[in-house]
Amino acid sequence: MENYIKILYKKFLYGKISKDEFLEMRHEINSLSNQEIVDDVAEEWDENMISEKLAEEDKKQIRAKLNFFIENDKKRLFRKRMMQIAAVVIPFVFIISAFLYVQQPTNIVEKDFVVVVKQGDRAQVTLPDQSKVWMNSNSKLVYKAGKNNIREVQLIGEAFFKVFKDKSRPFIVSANNIQVEVLGTSFNVKARSGSDIIETSLVEGSIKLSASELSQDYILKPNEKAVYSNNSKILKIVSTDNEVETAWKDNKLQFKSERFADVVKRLEEWYGVKIISKCPKIENDLMSGAFKGESLETVLETFRIQYKIRYTNKGDTLVVLYN
Repeated sequence: MENYIKILYKKFLYGKISKDEFLEMRHEINSLSNQEIVDDVAEEWDENMISEKLAEEDKKQIRAKLNFFIENDKKRLFRKRMMQIAAVVIPFVFIISAFLYVQQPTNIVEKDFVVVVKQGDRAQVTLPDQSKVWMNSNSKLVYKAGKNNIREVQLIGEAFFKVFKDKSRPFIVSANNIQVEVLGTSFNVKARSGSDIIETSLVEGSIKLSASELSQDYILKPNEKAVYSNNSKILKIVSTDNEVETAWKDNKLQFKSERFADVVKRLEEWYGVKIISKCPKIENDLMSGAFKGESLETVLETFRIQYKIRYTNKGDTLVVLYN
């Protein structure tokens, strides 16, 4: 790493970086590709985070902001190393507005904590309140703390939450007109952009669901799933298989009796590719499958054998399906 960028990085750790310097540093970090440079970043992190000059509370806040990693299927051979360095490199790519600068450039005021996970990636993040969140691909999370003593999260996409228990500070997830309120529990929320369906599955504990269009609140019990439609304004509670609902957070692509058209969308998000389906006759056919750490090629070969679906690769990011 160039010495100048090291200097900027240290200024960032100590809260003495200006807005322009921060943007410059983030730009440089985003463009890093050399493994030796990445190693230098991780080394700087380790050295500075144990410095007595940095207040313990500052360390805690910085760790909370930077403590997440991205699992990319294309880079799974390097996963262990990436988990060590992602706390340094990835935040500059995916944290959009974790810091808000005030008039004095030496002060950084914590505002919204934002994480964006691009298509084809998964992420794990520890929120400032120590709640843990696993985020699926093509998802965005905004954490707002301190307002009326409420922990508020806004979600677009899919995420699994393991909420740090704090009875004095309710934890509320807002996802496309549905509010999920908890005290301490584990649950999954799916609210994909462009879809009118919001799904909430409860693993343990209890949660309350509400919406302005609903005449009452609903309490969810473990192994139940609430399915709400923004179009019909109807909420249904059904039994669910949480192993299937939350398999994605363990890097497992699993679908059970899902429409072929929906499975294609899952594959697009999971692998970060565009898939054109020319199989209109089987769009509504139900399919099941489970793949952990498998390549897209392996999944498509399985489809070819089991469902007689042929495929053609058009470059690295486009696949065409036939039957």
